[in-house]
Amino acid sequence: MKNLKKILKYVLTFLLFALLTVPQSVFAARYNVYTPTTYKQVQIVQSPKRANIDGEAIELLVDFSGSMLDWIELAKETLIYILPKIPQNSAVALRIFGDLPSNKYSYNNFCQATRLVSYFKKNNQSNIVKGLQEAKPGGNTPLEYALRETVNKDFKNLKIVSSDNTPVSQNKKIILVTDGGEGCGGDPCAYIKQLMQTRKDIQIDVIQLGRDTTLMCLTNETGGKFYKVNGNRQNFESALESTFNVPAGTVQQGRQQYQKPVNIQNNGNRGYKFIRF
Repeated sequence: MKNLKKILKYVLTFLLFALLTVPQSVFAARYNVYTPTTYKQVQIVQSPKRANIDGEAIELLVDFSGSMLDWIELAKETLIYILPKIPQNSAVALRIFGDLPSNKYSYNNFCQATRLVSYFKKNNQSNIVKGLQEAKPGGNTPLEYALRETVNKDFKNLKIVSSDNTPVSQNKKIILVTDGGEGCGGDPCAYIKQLMQTRKDIQIDVIQLGRDTTLMCLTNETGGKFYKVNGNRQNFESALESTFNVPAGTVQQGRQQYQKPVNIQNNGNRGYKFIRF
């Protein structure tokens, strides 16, 4: 009996020692827990507790599933010309979904793979394009979950106000760019239909890269616009120009002035500088 107690004591001591000496980063990688060390290494984008925007609030919600690779490349090039031309009072945010994990972060569940890349900010071109450049396409398509995160987190503390800080009734706009529908068992149409029974301050524009029209339900429920691209590059560019409310031909004009997208310059740690044309 005494020998058994000694053995148990040694086993418990060894297990306790092992737990105390395992690096915190192991637990952080497995369970997506941010320790003080990993927190310093990762820039965690969070919605502020309170945000008042004098102007328009637009959240760009981009599908990063595997089939979107070519379209994402075109979107990056196109937005270089479009974002400097949007109204000066427009604050733009970027959320992506369906991206693959990287060494900066991990997902416990690929059907919860969505993250806010940049919160609402005016003149936010640099952060938007940089975020699109750094993310890795190739995951699943948790569309309903991404919409819920947008509404429940990104829009939670956001208020649209006038120049004297008085609240105004203006829609918060989502621009959804995707080539498919729900891929994780959700029902984005049912979710938005239920949501709009209790609030009327959200508009969704959908840029659909394909023949499917299922997601037209999102625009019908919220009074947004549905753009069916059908694999056409010019239609895609025109859809982005329209939903961002810039003049038609903005992208073509930019390309003519800059034969290649040289109006984005890498300035080291300062990010990217956009040249207006």
